[in-house]
Amino acid sequence: MRRLTVMAGALCFALATGTAALAQVPPDPNNPNENVPETMSPTPYGESINIETAKKVAAAAVAELQKRNWKGMCISVVDTHGELVYFHKMDNTQQGSVTISQNKARTAARFRRPTQIFSNAMQTPAGAYVATLDSPPPTASPGGIPLIEGGKIIGAVGCSGAMGDQDAVACKAGADTVK
Repeated sequence: MRRLTVMAGALCFALATGTAALAQVPPDPNNPNENVPETMSPTPYGESINIETAKKVAAAAVAELQKRNWKGMCISVVDTHGELVYFHKMDNTQQGSVTISQNKARTAARFRRPTQIFSNAMQTPAGAYVATLDSPPPTASPGGIPLIEGGKIIGAVGCSGAMGDQDAVACKAGADTVK
């Protein structure tokens, strides 16, 4: 019940601040769709990542961690549906990072964008909407990156176990192996 109350309050706040922002600039009566893009061009999905490529992505992330002497991280690689293809857990990793890394990868694959975008949105007053997008909701923490090969998403990588920005660095190293 408390969660519902908090979400309702956040939604009211988001609507109130959003309405105030819209009221500042009146719409052009001659062009009501002036801010609507003509085309929609999300990155399309391609064929899902295979196990060999997934292993290379995880190995590159691990190599980046070792280069920086960062320890205790999980790396998850998922297919285009967000389902686990490959998982690597370093020694002495906190148990919570197992699920978090998988959720970051799943979010990046299913929403076709890095999880950093959701993290940024949560820092704004209207960011409460993020929790309503799916069940479970997207993971709004850096460290989940789509894997793009030939202009198409083939999966995603998610890293957890360090600070969010460190997770993102490891994931980027893995994602950079896919072209």
